[in-house]
Amino acid sequence: MTIDSLSQLRSWQPPYRPDTIIEDGLLLPETAMLMFGSAKSWKTMHSTHLAFCLATGTPWFGYETRQCTVLKVQVELPKYQDKLRVMKYSDGNKSLPKNIFFHTPDQNMLLDTTWGIQSLVKAVEEIKKRTPAPDDPLVVILDPVYLLIKGSVSEEQDVKRLQLQLMEIRKQHRITFIIIHHSRLTKTDASGAIVDMGAEEIMGSSLWNNWCDTMVRCQLLNPYQGANITKVSFVHHRNAQLFHPAFTVKWNRANLVPEIIQRDIVEDDEPTVKNMI
Repeated sequence: MTIDSLSQLRSWQPPYRPDTIIEDGLLLPETAMLMFGSAKSWKTMHSTHLAFCLATGTPWFGYETRQCTVLKVQVELPKYQDKLRVMKYSDGNKSLPKNIFFHTPDQNMLLDTTWGIQSLVKAVEEIKKRTPAPDDPLVVILDPVYLLIKGSVSEEQDVKRLQLQLMEIRKQHRITFIIIHHSRLTKTDASGAIVDMGAEEIMGSSLWNNWCDTMVRCQLLNPYQGANITKVSFVHHRNAQLFHPAFTVKWNRANLVPEIIQRDIVEDDEPTVKNMI
């Protein structure tokens, strides 16, 4: 047990570089980001784009990043389908990082079970041996979380069990997590208007909102006209000092190259939208 006085705490230094991974504390070492959205909102491609940006240390939609080793665990698609998407993105964006790794488990990796956590730890240890940059932070992307839990994403005890498991291995292996999740079903009020609860739009327990340091929401804006334009919003960012407005991304279906076409700009403390084209 370590109990620090004020002077001891002042002189204490972490055993790793605590540099921000995404600027302004949007992602710090050993924290958790949750990226969520409804079906067909491009959240998996958004997470893939973020993975490549972190692996190369290149800006993510204008936000500076620190180069990391990235492990992307996906359990929603067969491996051959995931490969097609990743190769299309890599070729289209001309990005070939050596410190990004992909894992499609052969068996269900249920992270609220002992076997599932051991399986993830084994994968992390393998990546640490294979990465060409062992001193870089390690970011693990879990896509999607509802298929990585034996319990229910709506039951607090089940979610808490999963979060405690992730927190334990996060400390042991100095992992930063990015978790991909879904939105709840759309709700309307008595007049039929859609009720938007911001961060509470996430599917399941409110513990997700309480636990994550940053929450990024993806929303499809043109479901009937190309279905390739998404709005990206920071609905929660515990460690950021600044307000980070939403932005709109257009995905080129031919090569999976994303392009910002619009940003919200804060003027006089009120967010307004200006077209960046």
